[in-house]
Amino acid sequence: MKIIRNVRFKIAALVGGSVLMTLLIVLILLQVISSRNVEKRAKESINAYLGGSVLSSDVQYDPSIIELPDGYKEGDSLLFYTDVEKEIIKWTFAHKPEKATKVRIESRTYYVGINQINGNDLSSMIVTLVGDEGLDFLNNFISVEELSKNYTVIAYIDATAELATIKRISLFILIAALLIGAIGSIEGYMIGRRLEQSAKAEKQFFENTSHELKTPLTSIRGYAEGIEKGIITDYKKTGKVITKETEKMSHLIEEILLSAKLESGAMQLRKETIFLNEFVEECLMPMEGAVLSRGLNVELSLNQHKVSADPDRLEQAISNLITNAIKYAKSRLAIKLDNGLLTIQNDCDQISDNDLNHLFDRFYTGEKGNTGIGLSLAKEIIELHGWKINAGRTADGIVFAVKLS
Repeated sequence: MKIIRNVRFKIAALVGGSVLMTLLIVLILLQVISSRNVEKRAKESINAYLGGSVLSSDVQYDPSIIELPDGYKEGDSLLFYTDVEKEIIKWTFAHKPEKATKVRIESRTYYVGINQINGNDLSSMIVTLVGDEGLDFLNNFISVEELSKNYTVIAYIDATAELATIKRISLFILIAALLIGAIGSIEGYMIGRRLEQSAKAEKQFFENTSHELKTPLTSIRGYAEGIEKGIITDYKKTGKVITKETEKMSHLIEEILLSAKLESGAMQLRKETIFLNEFVEECLMPMEGAVLSRGLNVELSLNQHKVSADPDRLEQAISNLITNAIKYAKSRLAIKLDNGLLTIQNDCDQISDNDLNHLFDRFYTGEKGNTGIGLSLAKEIIELHGWKINAGRTADGIVFAVKLS
């Protein structure tokens, strides 16, 4: 069990970890690609403006421009500039970036570029930025002498908001990744637990099946040794016992093999048209001896109903249901067929909710140690025909109901 529990946790870690790692990789790629895209567009915009180029449709930012007069040096008065511009000017002159650069100033992120240009280039840049009205402004307020001077131009873009949006999206994806990873881990744990329960049930089933096989083998061996040693002389009685035990073993082995066939999907139905009412009576006939020996009262109410079915497989399914009903009946067995519904009912001790819920489960062992392979086979054969079966309690027993298509 310890090994199985380890598998349970391994599956949980594998499923949850795989989901989490996949989403984290997506998150990292999204953040890297988005951030690089912002940086690429910001730098392209700055370089285009500083170079006086006409902006292409790919350039999506409008940089802010700071013009510094010829001869400006660090420490000169910055009276006519905003606080943001003052900080950017100080940083630019302290670092002197050769190309557009990302910079963090007072919790905000900027892309900054600098260039030395003359007044004529500046006028071209202003026209590029704001159109012909910018040129009118220059002509009205700046002299030709001023335009002939050189200027230091700083272009900057505040990318704080866009980068913050990318971080918020990344945080949302991270939270989603953690939640989905946790859900994946829980689901993996549940899968592992179901595997554990299945393995436990299978182990219990084979232990019980081995016991059921061992019992007739022990009986046969005991009779064989008695004959060998001359202790047993009633060979006719002994032969009947050995035949009965051999048939019991053969039936159990056949059911195990058939169960394996059904599980692998190798079972192929050979259908033909049959009258189910007559077919059920034929299935009941070989059990007449068991009914008489138990003193059971059998009620039959079978209306004529044609179905397309595999006679061999259907016989096994219905026989298993009737055999189970006879085995646990106290005094009564009722079999009815009407309006496409076949019911097999008996009066028996009440079974627990747990046994009722798992009655048709393969490898399930009941609370009294009974293996459910016969009922499991019946259910699988019936469903292979496209029909449905369920079991339910009645006032004094249990009823199997087969809904025909």
